[in-house]
Amino acid sequence: MNERIKELYIETSYETADGKEWAIGGMKNAEKFAELIVRECADFVREYPEKYLTHNQAREISFGMEEHFGVEE
Repeated sequence: MNERIKELYIETSYETADGKEWAIGGMKNAEKFAELIVRECADFVREYPEKYLTHNQAREISFGMEEHFGVEE
């Protein structure tokens, strides 16, 4: 698994009773994890538009991704 995905997973997880493990807990955390991945993708397109697109194309795609997945700024 990509290190950034691991970081996002941990950000939406909780510590178990034994204090040693992390686990996604329930739909709310799963939704947050998915939201963070979509946001990360949209942010990547905005941050590095010159790699693949014009600036306007990058903006349209990144905001379109967030809208499509219902992720609000």
